[in-house]
Amino acid sequence: MSTQEFFGSFQLSSPGKVREDLGQWLRLMRQRNEWTLPMLASRSGVPVSTLSRLEREGHGSVDTVLRVFQALGILDEVDRTLRERLRLTSLPKDIGALEQEPPRRQRVRPCKPKEP
Repeated sequence: MSTQEFFGSFQLSSPGKVREDLGQWLRLMRQRNEWTLPMLASRSGVPVSTLSRLEREGHGSVDTVLRVFQALGILDEVDRTLRERLRLTSLPKDIGALEQEPPRRQRVRPCKPKEP
């Protein structure tokens, strides 16, 4: 039995908690680089006020977050993780399905309208 089957849909995270963690992580990444908010704003093209809100509350558009990732030099790492998740998600749930021959597509021809 997998962990997912055991716990079902029980989740410890909430969108608010993930936003908060994202903001904290971005702040720590910025501080690790010894950058001020204006320095990150200059590198990312994102206004200081937006960066401040992103770090405090985790609020920002996907585009904003990706621009910050790029400025911090972690966009490629995030992209690799997403591509791996995409690859794994595209695999069949059941490994046995890989051994089966895929169903053949049947060609469907449109019906000719009946003439009166």
